[in-house]
Amino acid sequence: MSDYLVHVRHADGLSLNITNGRTDLTTAWNPEDGSWLATELFLAGLGACMLATLMSYAQTNQIDVSGAGVRVTAESAARPMRMSRIDITYELPGHLTEAQVQSLVRAGDRCKVHNTMEHHPELVVRAETGAAPTGGQP
Repeated sequence: MSDYLVHVRHADGLSLNITNGRTDLTTAWNPEDGSWLATELFLAGLGACMLATLMSYAQTNQIDVSGAGVRVTAESAARPMRMSRIDITYELPGHLTEAQVQSLVRAGDRCKVHNTMEHHPELVVRAETGAAPTGGQP
């Protein structure tokens, strides 16, 4: 049994519908306003995981990080097509000590998505053919 499930389905042209069973969103190869690139979702997942992990640590240790953020940028490369560099910048309040900043960064860097990227998961790829399933849940 999987711990996580998302279902991606072709919508129209190069647009895709994505669901996790709780909410839906749209992504596109050449996005227009109101949609995301798949690579942006990947970066958003990384940033959200890192910030949530940092916030959890801060709450446990009574460190006020109200308004904290994370900015994630990436550079592309070809052959193979991929992101060749990802830059992550934590945006933390100015009242923190250097020791607090370092402990918060270490905590954020322990998020599940960050660890998954560093420890290359096994990728199992399959194809199924036949009629496309219909209906709601992924």
